[in-house]
Amino acid sequence: MRDAQRRDQIFVALACERRRVALSLLSDHQELTLPDLADEIAEREHRRSLTDIPPETVRELYLELYHQHVPRLEGADLITYSQDQDRVAVTDLGREVERQLLTPVESLLS
Repeated sequence: MRDAQRRDQIFVALACERRRVALSLLSDHQELTLPDLADEIAEREHRRSLTDIPPETVRELYLELYHQHVPRLEGADLITYSQDQDRVAVTDLGREVERQLLTPVESLLS
């Protein structure tokens, strides 16, 4: 794959805030089950404890991650997903993108 195509895939993957949050969480944890990732994102987005978030909201988030966000992040080589184990892990590239791009941008905006 050409560098320009790969760069475009990364920027498309990072265009969605939910995917940026997922990448940030995975950079912190290295690896999570997909249900745990959905739980963590739900808590962050709703700024509430998981017990205060309706289960159907978390289930919808899980399905959105499974069908949309995880494939997009994996296609950009930022994460890997094992369907057999339902586990998501950050790649070295994903960790570097989060460290060198996402963290500095967040720092500038806060």
